Amino acid sequence: MSRKNTLADLMKAAPDPAPQPLSRGAAGGSASLGAPVGSGALRAMGLSLEKLSADAGKARDLEAMIAAGDRVVELDPTLIDGSFVRDRIGEEATADASFDSLMQSISEQGQQVPILVRPLGDSGRYQVAYGHRRLRAVARLGGKVRAIVRPLSDVELVIAQARENLERRDLSYIEKAMFARRLEEQFDRPTLMAALGVDKADLSRLLTLAASLPPDIVNAIGPAPRAGRPRWSRLAAILTEPYAQERFAALAASAEFRAAASDRRFTMALDVLSRETPAQASPMAADGALEVSAPSGAPLARLEPGREGGRLVFANEAFSAFVREKLPELARVFAEMQRAGL
Repeated sequence: MSRKNTLADLMKAAPDPAPQPLSRGAAGGSASLGAPVGSGALRAMGLSLEKLSADAGKARDLEAMIAAGDRVVELDPTLIDGSFVRDRIGEEATADASFDSLMQSISEQGQQVPILVRPLGDSGRYQVAYGHRRLRAVARLGGKVRAIVRPLSDVELVIAQARENLERRDLSYIEKAMFARRLEEQFDRPTLMAALGVDKADLSRLLTLAASLPPDIVNAIGPAPRAGRPRWSRLAAILTEPYAQERFAALAASAEFRAAASDRRFTMALDVLSRETPAQASPMAADGALEVSAPSGAPLARLEPGREGGRLVFANEAFSAFVREKLPELARVFAEMQRAGL
């Protein structure tokens, strides 16, 4: 069967249904469109249109690959390595509803669009340029992955990798920023702009944001697809304040934070860190004691050095009651941080 006929078969559409006559109203004989369409039907229609649009996009991708003379082969997923530049934040990129939907689609309809890989010399192994999520989905489902094998330079690989993600809108803003930062370690600015499809100003904003955020905090929060540059910039500014990163570490160790989705984690971090710290630690006193005071400067407590960690002496009765109330929670967070190795 020729490639042209193969594409024709793929692109065939179902015949249009025969037009139905409009119903007539009981009075006046005027044409009526029937009962109003319910919101559920409209939502179903919207989902159907989205699916048709996605399917058309997949068909265009496949048509372009075949027109370029590429041949689709089936490879063992265990023979394919990831890109040398990560574009996603953590493996949690696979732990979301869209990845579950992708797995279901491949399970029911097969892998519609091949991934792109390059051969790694004569080793018999390959490196993926784009299609990381499809590769992981097929690997989890079992079986071979459909792929285009094409010799690519490092620059060609990262441009293909970034362009595919941008066209499909797969990367969140922070993922794009961190990806730009990783690319900057190996490539020049023109390559970054070509790969990310941005101008100098946009690239500068991406790199500035990435440089202002500790990578471990970004990784702990995840991609947070609903958080754009303004909110991430606000979080970056807050993290420069005294004890902000320590407060985030305590939050990240909590069971609620670890169980939350990425967008919820971001919101939790911004909410907790935006609150004014109730007390601030002053430098060590001459005798080695740690004095804690309110923002107004009023003394609250003093941690005096001694055996078994020292002694905490309160100078404010309300603060003493507050600490007593919070001690069980502090002990729980401390235990979770120790288990997490923080």
